Amino acid sequence: MYNHIKLRILNSVFLICFLASGFATADYIDGEEANAKGDRDTAFSEFYNAAQQGDGLAYGKLGSMYLYGLGTKKDYQQAYVWFHMAYLNGEREGERFRDAASSMMTREQYLIAVEAAETQRITQQLGEAPPQSMPPTLAR
Repeated sequence: MYNHIKLRILNSVFLICFLASGFATADYIDGEEANAKGDRDTAFSEFYNAAQQGDGLAYGKLGSMYLYGLGTKKDYQQAYVWFHMAYLNGEREGERFRDAASSMMTREQYLIAVEAAETQRITQQLGEAPPQSMPPTLAR
């Protein structure tokens, strides 16, 4: 009897943690489906909507679409912004891809991207951010 109650409590805690962890929105799922079918325009639109809703899974996807020009024009500044959001959301590769996007920018573009990333961080309510340092290739 005691084990049954304990199991129900553990299942309830797991469900609450799962629901609070930021599971994928419908837009994100639609974006994944469109992307799998090769419909980059729809995938971009769905990932954009999901990211605007704070779907942490969409941040990196949207950054990739901007970085490679899939469903939108290449935009390294926007790629930087969304990879930075992914990084702040705990996505391990977000920092590496953010830095890759920054390597494609001039110093002036980089500074604009950093400002845009900070604005987006505040909009997305991602809490305090570590300071962003200029990559060595742009520090000249």
